[in-house]
Amino acid sequence: MKAGKRPCKLSLQLITMTVLLFIVGTAIGAVLLYTGSRDLYLQAKDDMISCDLKELKEGIENMVCVDWLFDYCREHDGYDEKITEEDDMLISEVNSEYNIYDSDPKEKYKIYSSLDSEHQAAIARLEYLQLNNYLCSMFHTSDYEKLYCIDIGSSNCGFVYCDAKKLETNEAEVYRKPITGMTWDYSVSDHPAIEKLRAGNGEMEFEIAAIDNKKDATSYIGYLPIGSKSAVLCLSYDWAPFRSQLQSKVLILVLVLLGAMLLTCVLIMAFLRKIVIRPLNTVESAMLSYMEEKDSAKVKEKLASVKTRNEIQRLSQNVEGLTAEVDSYVSSLKQLTREVMEALAQTIDAKDTYTNGHSFRVALYSRMLAKALGMSRQEQENIYDMGLLHDIGKIGIPNTIINKTTKLTDEEYDVIKKHPIYGYEILSKIESMPELSIGARYHHERIDGKGYPDGLKGDEIPYMARIIAVADSYDTMTSNRSYRKYLPQDVVRSEIEKNIGTQFDEAPARAMLDIIDTDKHYMLHE
Repeated sequence: MKAGKRPCKLSLQLITMTVLLFIVGTAIGAVLLYTGSRDLYLQAKDDMISCDLKELKEGIENMVCVDWLFDYCREHDGYDEKITEEDDMLISEVNSEYNIYDSDPKEKYKIYSSLDSEHQAAIARLEYLQLNNYLCSMFHTSDYEKLYCIDIGSSNCGFVYCDAKKLETNEAEVYRKPITGMTWDYSVSDHPAIEKLRAGNGEMEFEIAAIDNKKDATSYIGYLPIGSKSAVLCLSYDWAPFRSQLQSKVLILVLVLLGAMLLTCVLIMAFLRKIVIRPLNTVESAMLSYMEEKDSAKVKEKLASVKTRNEIQRLSQNVEGLTAEVDSYVSSLKQLTREVMEALAQTIDAKDTYTNGHSFRVALYSRMLAKALGMSRQEQENIYDMGLLHDIGKIGIPNTIINKTTKLTDEEYDVIKKHPIYGYEILSKIESMPELSIGARYHHERIDGKGYPDGLKGDEIPYMARIIAVADSYDTMTSNRSYRKYLPQDVVRSEIEKNIGTQFDEAPARAMLDIIDTDKHYMLHE
């Protein structure tokens, strides 16, 4: 990973991936749903028109001799008389002789063709009236937009038609109304289905009506041949209400789909959070904790909650094992380092028979102060090591000066004041523990700047060195010297309190005073 780039959180990546899948899935689902619903809409239109046309065709052919009627209308254009009593008599004569109401269409065609012109005219009016009344009756009880029957057998561009109309409830004499056969001019290009039928294609055809030929048209016309295919039954629907209902249902389905996919995303995220994100966060937290505190026991305690039964759990177990192994190795290394440092401290203390154990006590007091000041466990261990070797520079000081029982001369004191520099030069070579040299060089510096070897003051002095300075002075006052016995506890406390802000930093000095106050029996002195 390049420097300066912050890694993306796994949870953010998973949320982004889930949202993208949600958007893509929803878009695909909506397109498929819309396409499927439109196909369903078109299929439903075809099926309903086909079903209605077949039903109407069967009713017409059982009632009317379609072929003969349109052949007759084609030769006898436009009559508008009512069926008279004379027509009824003529029709009764034909029926009594031939029983026309029970005859099939082919038989009727032969019978009607053999009649004289007077009887044919009466029969034509009867057949046309029956056709008209049947269409009007069916149209009246339906939701059709248009319903009519047209003759396509003529060679010209006009044809006879019978157009149904809505019946008024007060039309009591509807079946005796005038009957009208008309010629309707039409354009071949507007009715390609009819042209196919005229050309001999007997299959049912559908098309969008010429009056509504837009892309989103809602009016459809179905054509179905009747009789011997010289006439066609035409039926049109206004599908706007149906399409509106369908679109509403599709919208509801899309919303349900969106809701279902959103719920799925939430469930997936909850599931991923449980089996992936939370366990990985626990592993990350355990590793960060170990890097900070170097405590494999805490790592084990944290990782105990990872129970995913997948690769993450194995990762957790491997991390636990790795930290335990590293902890063991580091502990061994620290033990070796500590033993070496303690050996050096013993070597230092052995130079002065009157201060034997001084380095160990300063290390102990420094760690106690660090703990009281709320420092981390690692910082407490670091300051202990610094305390052990804070006087290592005394190795370079002659024993005659260190063990002198009388007062040191100024020249001898100047030599003693060089031991922080000697110690710093020795310990600065240890690059893996640079803090050791800090304690050695600066533990004799004072807050007021009157210390040595550099005369630093205040915050210029490293904080760790300020703590060691308090611990070193406390041990000096509470230990036996060649020139005096250890001081009483109240005197030691008074000296430390008196020198806060001049010799000692306030925070570690106050912490030392609290430790003294708790040591009722003066157990800390040598």
